[in-house]
Amino acid sequence: MTKAILKLLLLSIGFCLPGICCGDANPAISREYQLKTAYLFHFAELAQWPDSTQMTICVKGDNPLRFYLPALEGMEVDNKIVHILLDPVFAIEQCQILFLSELDALSEAMLTQAKIHHVLLVSDVEQFASKGGMIQFTLRDNKLKLIVNLASVRAANLRLSSKLLRMAEILE
Repeated sequence: MTKAILKLLLLSIGFCLPGICCGDANPAISREYQLKTAYLFHFAELAQWPDSTQMTICVKGDNPLRFYLPALEGMEVDNKIVHILLDPVFAIEQCQILFLSELDALSEAMLTQAKIHHVLLVSDVEQFASKGGMIQFTLRDNKLKLIVNLASVRAANLRLSSKLLRMAEILE
C-alpha cells in the first residue's frame, strides 16, 4: 500500500494526521469533509484531462474543505504533484479540479471557462449537477453519494473512469 493511499485511508476513517484539523465540534461534519477530501483525490486519479501537466485542486468560496485539502498537498497522481489552491482569487485555468461552495458561482461564464480549460467542476450544493455542474456530493440515508452530469463532463473534454461512474448516479 502506497504512503498516499494509506494517508487517505486514515483520513477517510477519521484518524488525525499532522496538518489536519481534527478537533471539530461535530465529528459527523469532520468525517463528511474528510471523505470529500479523499474523494477529490480519487477524482484526480480516476479522471483524464487532455494535455494536463499538473494537478491542482482549487476551492472557490468558504467551505470546510479548506481545512482538510492541505493534507493532499505534495501527494502524487500519475507522476504529477498535487497542489491545493485556496486563494480567494485565481484563474480557472490554474485548476484541474475546482470545488465551488455556492450554486451562484456556477454561472454560464464559469461553465464556458470550465469547458475551454478542461476543469472538473465539483460541489456539494443541491441542484449543482442538474444546473450543469459535473460532480455533486449529496447525502442520502446518512451516506455520501455522487451525482455526475455526464454531458457536462464530456463537453469539457474530460473522461471519468468506469470505476468512478459505477459509484455515481448519472445525469445525461
